[in-house]
Amino acid sequence: MADSPDAPFARYDEQLHAIPDLKERWDAYLQLADHLENELELFRRRHRQEIARGLKDEKRTWKEVGEIMGGVTYQRAHQFGKGV
Repeated sequence: MADSPDAPFARYDEQLHAIPDLKERWDAYLQLADHLENELELFRRRHRQEIARGLKDEKRTWKEVGEIMGGVTYQRAHQFGKGV
């Protein structure tokens, strides 16, 4: 993981810089940012659920799962397991 922190965004930078009109670029930026935020939330939800379910499948209690996952409550850990 020696890539630059900006590396995952290089293609989006190129797309935005290809728009010479700054108002159009701003509008495109807003749409892109919204899209990326939604994709990131789906990514987080998917991995939280997979990890929570995996820990539960290892016969851990929801309380233990919550402690492992950053000290969240057992209720929140259970929600993670449901994909919420």
